[in-house]
Amino acid sequence: MGALQLEARAPAASRAAGRREPALTALIYLALIIGGMTMIVPFLFMVSTSLKPPQQVLAIPPQWIPSPVRWQNYADALYVLRPRTFLNSILFAASVVFGQGLVATLGAYGFTRLRFPGRDQLFLAYLATMMIPSQVTLIPVYLVVVTLNWHDTYAGLIVPILASGAFGTFLFRQFFKQIPDELADAAVIDGANHLTIYSRIVLPLSKPALTAYGVITLLAAWNMFVWPLIVIRSPDLWVLTLALSQLSSQLTNDFHILMAAVTLSMTPLLILYLFSQRYFVQGVTMSGLKG
Repeated sequence: MGALQLEARAPAASRAAGRREPALTALIYLALIIGGMTMIVPFLFMVSTSLKPPQQVLAIPPQWIPSPVRWQNYADALYVLRPRTFLNSILFAASVVFGQGLVATLGAYGFTRLRFPGRDQLFLAYLATMMIPSQVTLIPVYLVVVTLNWHDTYAGLIVPILASGAFGTFLFRQFFKQIPDELADAAVIDGANHLTIYSRIVLPLSKPALTAYGVITLLAAWNMFVWPLIVIRSPDLWVLTLALSQLSSQLTNDFHILMAAVTLSMTPLLILYLFSQRYFVQGVTMSGLKG
């Protein structure tokens, strides 16, 4: 009798679970939609404001669709920001991406493929530098820059950041460990050295990790503010973050131009992410498969 009752209850429980599953899925999607809208609304407001005439910026209730659309705001924002500021940001971000990428990949290759006493302990000590807040090392690094007479130069802006790639070294080490050792062994038999293995075997097989790290590093360099603020004084060397900071204090009543400037500063990152998101997700996912 007990067995018959259990058999009768099993389909009922299954049907109840089947009814709960669509409801739970609907709640999850609803929560995701609400969260997504919370993140998107400020960006929509920014783009909308960047296209509004001045009299519509502070209108109540807010007018989401500009009428008429004022494209002149972007021309005014570009004139205020100056094209050289964009070039400085591009040079700074590209130098940080390629410089940190070179340091990180070479370090990761050494920690993965080379055998030497204390390798693992040295790697752990290197990772421990990620726990040190950047504010702790800010003054010592600045004093080194002043000593080298690199203050208010591209070298002082870029070079001190190149060695701060512990996260990249960890990311690439995890990825390099997935590459079969047999490929490197076969290359050694053919007469290849470590530099050849690194450049012709390891790097070509690491495109997802390289792309993921490139996007992460580019985003951090493009939005960097504190270090350029300390090192740079000349407006000719300003990056976008410094220029936008100055605009926010100067254009107190010209929110439409300020929003156009912010939109222009974000556009390169959005375009880059749209073209590299597949490699970005793949690189971050695969780098954590093997410890």
